[in-house]
Amino acid sequence: MTTSFAVRPFRNVLFLVLAIALLTTSCKKSGGTDGVDPRDQYVGTYVGGFQTSFTVGGVESAPESGTATITITKGSNAKEIYIETTVPRPTALKVTAQLDASGKAFTVIDRTQDQMAVLNKTFTGDFTATGVFDSNQIAITTTTETVQGGRISRYESITGTKK
Repeated sequence: MTTSFAVRPFRNVLFLVLAIALLTTSCKKSGGTDGVDPRDQYVGTYVGGFQTSFTVGGVESAPESGTATITITKGSNAKEIYIETTVPRPTALKVTAQLDASGKAFTVIDRTQDQMAVLNKTFTGDFTATGVFDSNQIAITTTTETVQGGRISRYESITGTKK
């Protein structure tokens, strides 16, 4: 009979350890993924406008503006998106961008040179582009610059609201 009293506390401790182990291993670990791709919220078509201005030798032109359509699709890597716009320009803006750590801002990663048409001539210059998503809106800023008989720059601002 004394054996049953000795086994009972051991059995209770075993059940308690087993219950704690089950509860702690069944909980979701913080920072884990739940299978949702954050890029899914940005995929789609955005309708808005653009504004382009040029600076030639320190003189800025009057801005040109018009309507724009921006199409966002998921890229081949986890933080990449593909961007395509209908903005009139010598080389179509069809690029790959990478989302930053916040998941809202992005930088174009696959284009470093672009063409710009100024004074009925086409120039090739260094290209950079960044952007940000905010709610159902997108804003993209591009810059193309070259030095050919003076500094020539093109600045673009493209915005849109998701359809």
